Amino acid sequence: MNNIYLGGYANTFVYILFVLMLPTNMNKVFLLFLSFISGLVVDIFSCSLGFHAFSATLVGFARILFANRILTKDDNSEIENPSVKSVAFSTYIFFMLILTFIYCLSYYTIEAFCFYDFYNVIIRTLLTTIVSSAFMLAFEFLFVSSKRTV
Repeated sequence: MNNIYLGGYANTFVYILFVLMLPTNMNKVFLLFLSFISGLVVDIFSCSLGFHAFSATLVGFARILFANRILTKDDNSEIENPSVKSVAFSTYIFFMLILTFIYCLSYYTIEAFCFYDFYNVIIRTLLTTIVSSAFMLAFEFLFVSSKRTV
């Protein structure tokens, strides 16, 4: 899925879903380690010099910061395994869009490595965030079990 380019402006980064769906009660260091390893595996197969590893680790860190604030039930209890079927739809979309945007912005900023082409970075970030989120939602609806815990 990493080699699907849409008009040269949008990629699909569906493997971010791995980091998004990790349990919220997981050890923070282990979560960052798994985030780094998932990005490193993508880097190895796409020859991208650590761009994905950095961005995935950043998303893992952002997930630690935002998951407990965004993914709580009405009675302030935590969601154990975040997914589109275990959290309110709008809440999960917000969570997914924020973390995907962070990933894409960090990835494209590192890839450009300058602010000369800033508008291109923003356009690519926004389009890739939308396309990746749509693919991740489709993947979740198709392949994640329908057991709802809310």
